[in-house]
Order: sequence, then C-alpha cells, then structure tokens
Amino acid sequence: MAILIDRWSFAHDGGRRYGTLTRNVSESFNGVLKDARHLPITATVMTTFFKSVEYFTDKASKAASKMKSGQIYSNFAIDKYEHWRQKARQHWVTVYDKVMGIYSVQTLVNPTSPFKGNHMHIVRLNERTCTCNKLQQWKMPCSHVIAICSYHNLDPLQYFSDYWKLQSNIDRYMTLAFQPVHDERYWPEYFGDKIVPDKDRLWGKERPRVNRIRNEMDEFLESQPSQKQSCKMCGNAAIIDEHVQ
Repeated sequence: MAILIDRWSFAHDGGRRYGTLTRNVSESFNGVLKDARHLPITATVMTTFFKSVEYFTDKASKAASKMKSGQIYSNFAIDKYEHWRQKARQHWVTVYDKVMGIYSVQTLVNPTSPFKGNHMHIVRLNERTCTCNKLQQWKMPCSHVIAICSYHNLDPLQYFSDYWKLQSNIDRYMTLAFQPVHDERYWPEYFGDKIVPDKDRLWGKERPRVNRIRNEMDEFLESQPSQKQSCKMCGNAAIIDEHVQ
C-alpha cells in the first residue's frame, strides 16, 4: 500500500492502461539496445543515448512523411481496422435502443475453430463499450461497432482514439528534444567524489557464472532431443554446465 493505488489497480487507473495487466515496452526497447550488452559502462551509456536519438528522430520523421501524403492514422491502426472491417460484413445487427445506442451483434460460426464465432456481443455506442472488450482495449472500432456503423451509415472513424493519429506520434517523439554531447575536452572540471572499482569484486578470465532460478521451461527444453545443443564440428550433444543457465 506504499505505492499509489492508481499505479497498480485497474479500478483507479483512469483507463490509462486500457485494461491490460502488463506493458512490454521495456522488452521492446531491450531489443533496440542489444548492441549495448556486456559493454563498459561508458560505452553502454553512450550507446543508449545515441540509439534513443536515432529512434526518436526516425519515428518522428516517418510520421511527418506519411502525414504529408495525406495519411491520418498509423499503418498498424489502418491494417487492424481493415481486418475488422472485413469481418464486420458477416455480422448481423439487432437494434434494441437506437437513442441509448444499445445493440446486439451476432457473428458467424467459425468452421475451423469451435471456440471462435457464433457469439452474441452487446454494444453500447454511447458508452463506447463492447462485450468483446476490443473497443475498450484498443481504442478503435471493433468489427461489431463497424457493423453497427455500416447498418446506420455512420462513420466508424469517430471511434478511433487520437492515440492512433500520426500527429500524436509526432507530438510524442518531438516533445523530448535531445541535445548533442560536447567532446570530453570541453567538459567542465569535476570536483566531486571519485569512484574507484573494488578490486576484490573484479571477474577473472573465466566465464562468469549466471545465477538464475530454473523453471519448468528449462526442464521441458532439455527433455526435447531436437532442442539440445550440439557441436557444429562433430555433431555430439554439448555438456551444459548447470551453473550457466
């Protein structure tokens, strides 16, 4: 309870997390910084900085270029909308209360999967909710909302959040203005504490051992013959050190 309740509770997050439990933004950025692994601390900081500058500049310039060509929404939003628009052609709409915006949408039976299709979803347009939860989570019209808009000849783009607009991308990536780093020769003289590494904690020439808690996935992979590591020269299975897992 020392952490503010709006940081961990969906009931008090103001809809900012869209009903999603975790956000893998950090994992995505880890992929960008693969080159910075196992580098000295100075090189890691510099790589992270210049990668961030390159990433923000590239995203902003691409969004601006697409806007000049007349595009309003991101490619991801357009592709998802087109996919759901195709599905909406096979939905049946039943009007319960046009003034309050209450509808039911029946989907077709999916012959390839017993768990998909043949569902009845309740849509409340005025509240912008659908029982499929895609409208609330993605902040764009799901196939059920698109079917209702087609039924009443309405514009489904009105249910898109500004988050998906290219202008939002430009505002997001141009808000943080990076400044070039001066050459070290022009840095002001430092009079603070000097940090000296502890010689007793330096690694030797041997390969460092990584401690990680083993789980069921490790046991499963080791039990699969095709997943075992083998030598590229002789083809024999490699001996895996239990400490390096």
